[in-house]
Amino acid sequence: MDNIILCICTYKRNNKLIDCLLSIKRLKLLKKFNIKILILDNTINFSSKNIIKNFKKKIDFKIFLKNEKRRGVVFARNACLDFINKENPKYVGFIDDDCILDPNWLINTTKTINNLNADVVTGPQHYNKNNFHKDKINYTMFFEKSYKKDISKVNWAATNNVFFKYSIIKNNSLKFDQNLNKFGMGEDQLFFLQLSKLGKKIYWSKEISVTETIHAHRLSLNWLIKRSYRLGILGNYIDRKMHGNLFGILINYIKSIYFLLKFILILFLPFKKNYFISLNNNLFRAIGKFLGPILFKKINFLNN
Repeated sequence: MDNIILCICTYKRNNKLIDCLLSIKRLKLLKKFNIKILILDNTINFSSKNIIKNFKKKIDFKIFLKNEKRRGVVFARNACLDFINKENPKYVGFIDDDCILDPNWLINTTKTINNLNADVVTGPQHYNKNNFHKDKINYTMFFEKSYKKDISKVNWAATNNVFFKYSIIKNNSLKFDQNLNKFGMGEDQLFFLQLSKLGKKIYWSKEISVTETIHAHRLSLNWLIKRSYRLGILGNYIDRKMHGNLFGILINYIKSIYFLLKFILILFLPFKKNYFISLNNNLFRAIGKFLGPILFKKINFLNN
């Protein structure tokens, strides 16, 4: 049987974490693989310890529970990689602690990775609409990637729903960039962009899906503005890491102008649904990218 490790980084979401684990338990063909779950708790007081100890008695697959007290998703994900290096599995998956896996997730990830001879596979993140008011807007959806084809070759994947061959990590000694820890995001984009640059094949399939909880704070326009601004600032660092300092800064400012032009263009378009969302998203992304080279070292969003 193929050895698979599924990594879940968690922070103060114990109830959602149990729901996530139950969805893994319901995966089809689960017993045809040697599945191990790594839960990396990023709280200082190791808040999930007792809950997971009790849950482990109810399932057949093996659960490892580790604690990383250094705050931040980069520290947590790198602790996962350190653990994986000792286990040497064939495949590795990263999912978020508030995600519910589609029952066919394991079938579709392994099928896609084998049929396409892919190195990395990923897919869409849907949202549980039952846990928020119908009149509210889920602003998270405006940052999700969507593709017209059922299967598309892409440049990167998000760690809320990704499955890959362990050999691509083992052979390249790649880690998540600690400079992005203070943003609480973007580290997965850079990680997989670097793998793509090394020639690794990444595919998105609509059949590899998870469903995520919609969190209350993400139903605020203020959250969308802050996220757009933060994406702009960290984007300049990703551009410089991928293309070198000088060319990366040039690309960053070209993108800044692009988002600003989109903002101006929308101003002259007829009022449509999501008009103000698009305005704010493009304007604050442009501002963030323009100020990114100056503010990157000064701002720490982790403490906000």
